[in-house]
Amino acid sequence: MNLIPLILLFMAAFVLQYLFTFMQMKDFNMHYSTLRKMGRVAIGKVKGALRAGAIVMFAIDDEGIILDGRYLQGLTVLARCKVLKGFEGKDVGQLTEEDCKALRLSRSLTKGVLEASSNYNILMAGGEIPEPEAPLARLGNFLTGKGRRRAAQ
Repeated sequence: MNLIPLILLFMAAFVLQYLFTFMQMKDFNMHYSTLRKMGRVAIGKVKGALRAGAIVMFAIDDEGIILDGRYLQGLTVLARCKVLKGFEGKDVGQLTEEDCKALRLSRSLTKGVLEASSNYNILMAGGEIPEPEAPLARLGNFLTGKGRRRAAQ
C-alpha cells in the first residue's frame, strides 16, 4: 500500500485547519478590538468537548454598564463572532440566568454570559480568575482517580 496519498491528505487537512483557525482568530481579534475601543471588556468562555462552546464579550463603561456585546459559538473553526443584543444598559455584575432566559439564549451562551458576569465580579473584588481544566485534563484526572479524590475531600 502506498502511504504518500494518505500523508498528503493529512498534510492538506492540517494546513486547512491552520488557515481556518487563523481566520477565526482574526475575526475574534477584530471584534475584541472594536469592543476595547468602547472601554473595558468582560469576557466569559465556556469550553465544549462534544457540544458547542461559547465566548461572550461585553464592552462596559467605568460603572460596569454594558455598552455592546458579541459572542462566538460553535463546534468548529468555521464559527464567527456575532452581535449579542438585549444586554445594553444592564450592569454586567448583576446579570442572572433569568436575563438570559428572557432572550432565549442557548445553554452554552447562558453559561458564557454568567461567566463574564462572575469574572467581572471577581476582578472588581481584587481576586484572580481561576482557569478551568481542559476537557482532556478532566478526563485524564477522572481515569486516574484524581477527580474522585478531590471530590471526596
